[in-house]
Amino acid sequence: MMKEHINFNTVAKEHKKLYKSGKTWMAATLMTVGFAGGAMLAGTTTANADEATPVQSAGTIQASQQATDPELANAQSDAQKQQSTIDSANAQLKDQQNQLSEAQGQQSSAQQELDQAKQAQQAATQNDPAVKQAQADVNQAQQQVDNQQQVVNDAQTAVNNDSQNIQSATSAVSQASQAVDQARQTATDAINQAAAQQANEAQNKIDQLESQGKAQASQNLDNQINNVSGQVTDAQNNVNNTNSKISDLQGQVKDLQDQEKNTQTDPNIKTVPNGVIDTSKSLLENASRNNLWAPMDLSQNNGNIIDQNIYVSPDNDKGARNPNAGKGADASLSEYDNYFNTNFDLVNQQTGMSDSQKQEMAILLMNIINHAREQRGLKPFTMTEEKYNQAQVRASQQSANGLDHNENDIVSAFGRDQYECLAYIPANGGSNMLSMLYNAESTLSSMLNADASSDWGHRENFLEDTGDLNYDAAFGFHYTYDTNTDSYLYVLTFDYDGPARNNTPNMMDRIAQYQAMGPITGDAKTVDNSAKINDLNNQISNLQNTLSSQTSKLQSLQSQLQNLQAQKANVQFDLNQLSSDQQTEYNNAKDTLNTVNDWKQGQLSNLDSNSNVQDALNKLSSAKNNLESVKQTQSEDEGKLQQAKDGLASLNQVLVTKQSALDNAEQTANASANQAVKDAQKKLNTINGKIADLQNAIATTKSTISNAQAQLDKDNQKIADIKNGQKPAKPDTGKDESNKGTTTPTDPNKDDNKGSETTNPTNPAKPDDGKKDDNQGTTPVNPSKPSDGNKDNVTPSDPSKDDKGSETTNPTTPSNPTTPAQPDNGNASISGQAGHKPGNKVNNGSQANDGNVTSETSSSRSNSQVSVNDTSATMTREQYKQQQAQLPQTGNENSKAVVALGVLAGMFGLGLAAKTKKEF
Repeated sequence: MMKEHINFNTVAKEHKKLYKSGKTWMAATLMTVGFAGGAMLAGTTTANADEATPVQSAGTIQASQQATDPELANAQSDAQKQQSTIDSANAQLKDQQNQLSEAQGQQSSAQQELDQAKQAQQAATQNDPAVKQAQADVNQAQQQVDNQQQVVNDAQTAVNNDSQNIQSATSAVSQASQAVDQARQTATDAINQAAAQQANEAQNKIDQLESQGKAQASQNLDNQINNVSGQVTDAQNNVNNTNSKISDLQGQVKDLQDQEKNTQTDPNIKTVPNGVIDTSKSLLENASRNNLWAPMDLSQNNGNIIDQNIYVSPDNDKGARNPNAGKGADASLSEYDNYFNTNFDLVNQQTGMSDSQKQEMAILLMNIINHAREQRGLKPFTMTEEKYNQAQVRASQQSANGLDHNENDIVSAFGRDQYECLAYIPANGGSNMLSMLYNAESTLSSMLNADASSDWGHRENFLEDTGDLNYDAAFGFHYTYDTNTDSYLYVLTFDYDGPARNNTPNMMDRIAQYQAMGPITGDAKTVDNSAKINDLNNQISNLQNTLSSQTSKLQSLQSQLQNLQAQKANVQFDLNQLSSDQQTEYNNAKDTLNTVNDWKQGQLSNLDSNSNVQDALNKLSSAKNNLESVKQTQSEDEGKLQQAKDGLASLNQVLVTKQSALDNAEQTANASANQAVKDAQKKLNTINGKIADLQNAIATTKSTISNAQAQLDKDNQKIADIKNGQKPAKPDTGKDESNKGTTTPTDPNKDDNKGSETTNPTNPAKPDDGKKDDNQGTTPVNPSKPSDGNKDNVTPSDPSKDDKGSETTNPTTPSNPTTPAQPDNGNASISGQAGHKPGNKVNNGSQANDGNVTSETSSSRSNSQVSVNDTSATMTREQYKQQQAQLPQTGNENSKAVVALGVLAGMFGLGLAAKTKKEF
């Protein structure tokens, strides 16, 4: 699957820039609104946040005289605003506590009603005759199940014991079998040791005498080999001399024949079957201009040997034999020598193909592949010069040299991933471009028709169905030395990645361009050398007769020499080479060795008759019999266990039926009592929810009073300092927290309020969990689920919904966003020479998808989540706003302003705490 690459770096940078600007704007806006909200509050009264009633602190408000100093006036104004905030909050607190007291009274009454309903429910169930009978039936069935379970347990214990017994019996059989093997080995060792000494003495004597006989025979063969070898050398020299004479005469004949046929005005023009070639021009130009291409069906031989077609086996029989094998023109015939024996498109064997020859070879091979595609009705590949140059870079990479589809190297060469084939082309015999074409064509044929080991990956790439589109592809070549084979070869690469984006200039157009130039011709003149040629042919015939006789003699001598050398390499012992005494000694040693070996084989054949071995075999038989007995016992016990389990299953089914009858009886007995319990529980849940909401509101109001009181104390201290003649501190810029007496907003995440006039925003109170609240003096129960049964009470609402009709909402803790799962990286590279198709790649921000590409983007963290300064709760910004907006509003307008100030301060803190990073 192809990928189009675009640069996401710019997008990512623009996003981060906008995000940074947005954050600065938010901070500045919140600071502005925060100061504006503070300016709206007036009052210089001191109050205690723990009291429900505002308390005046006599002598602490320093506003009795007219202030002339602007800074003093500001401090006095702010003190008055803080006192006003305290007064409003105290009034609101008193109202909230009254409501809480009333709700707690309702809670006690509702709890009593619930207890009474439950008692009635229990009494109705216990006294019903049907329930009692059903319970008795259940108890009886349960007792039967318990009894049968004990039977199953006992049977299982027996089976478990049987398994242990089998294990022990099996171990005993194994040990007895090992004892048999050990007894046999001991007996064998004793027999071998008894026979070894005599056998070794006899064998040593035999080896000594045979060695002496072989040495004598080897010396005799050396003498014969030296004699025949000299005769072979003389005969070979005679053959070589005659061959040289014949070759010289044949060369003269050929020169005379060339004068008759090929004498032309241009010495580069050479005759070949079906036309001429110009050796100063490339193979590609000659084939294109003079139409020297071999036919598709080689059985229709037209005399040409330059291929532009290749056999492709059927898809249903990919390993089918080529029906054209052995057909077509025979390039080894002398009339084709001008293709090979002249300076026609030669390849430098030291440096390999030149750059122009690599282009020529790429066009020739692509022409072959396109003809194969045309036969199957597929669109041909194009090959732009840009794609070709990238392919040469790819072929020179170390991974390509090792036939490794390294995706990083592929992308570095082409700028994107590719479909790829890798292979080797042998350079041996490739002295000119036609020979190299044959070598390369052989490699292509293997990849198309003998590629089962690579799961036909190469064939699939070459014959990719591109529909109505021309894909841009290219061949690459790199000349290298292979240390494994001690020879030179070419690394061949074939790459394509999808529809041609810019298929001009197309290197495949060169064939048509050459054809348009017209055929290459030469002007010949008539020469008659027939008399000279006949005379030379007569001399050649005589020499060939002589050569035949010399060759026959040489072959006879070579055969004789080979036989002698074979005998020398494998000298056989001949008893006749020894003296009569040595022959007698040799025969006696042979007899002794045979006697010892016969005794040894007899003893080993009857090894089990040994008493120790027989005793071990008896023990083994006893152990095996015991094992079979234990297995039989296990089989019987397993049958009993299964029977017990079947009985248990039947009794369990009866128990289920009895239990169902009991449940039905209980439901029938207490149907009306159940509804009363549900109604009482629903009422209590509603009251508990209201109590939890009021407790949260009270905690928020107390926090507001405490914060305003702390600010008022600072204002009064500042007023006193100014009146006592102390120079006020320089206003804080917000950059240095050591400057005190300023109005710089503090970081809500830090618990350090040493000189800042603002306070940390109050965290939203968590819903009551039923535990004791020391500040309230009561023990509330767990909040109940929302109920719509009693519309006279306030029902806790879902904080995710905008329910303007409810007075309070229970803040919830949103779940953490799920981290996206990492995608599977599949790389279906084909090892060795397998065709590689790029899989889905991990996208690190530098690739985009088109309609045909699947890419993976790096996971981004959500930027919609904010963390309130409370380790027990994390909520989204919208949830936090909603909670603040729905706090109980029972005070005057000043108290509402205080709550708004808390929300703004909280938003300011949240804005700083909520900064998260997006990764692209």
